[in-house]
Amino acid sequence: AKLLGQPVTFLNDCVGPEVESACANASEGQVILLENLRYHVEEEGSSKDESGKKVKAAPEAVAKVRESLTKLGDVFVNDAFGTAHRAHSSMVGIALSTR
Repeated sequence: AKLLGQPVTFLNDCVGPEVESACANASEGQVILLENLRYHVEEEGSSKDESGKKVKAAPEAVAKVRESLTKLGDVFVNDAFGTAHRAHSSMVGIALSTR
């Protein structure tokens, strides 16, 4: 916020109705910082639970997360070079014409 010279709104999630609403109703020039996608198993498709057991994301849940991500903006800019080659939802699941 200090470097931008304006407030930054932090949201406690990165997908879902509340995030979609906040992004859709943002004022011109407003900066919104979203929570990390990696907290959602749907980002990578699988994860481990607290006991270390592998958990796979349901295809319907992955589609829902990808649809929500697509609603958040008009342009997708990937600044995560280390994950650009991976088939994560944030890399391959955002259905925007400008990427």
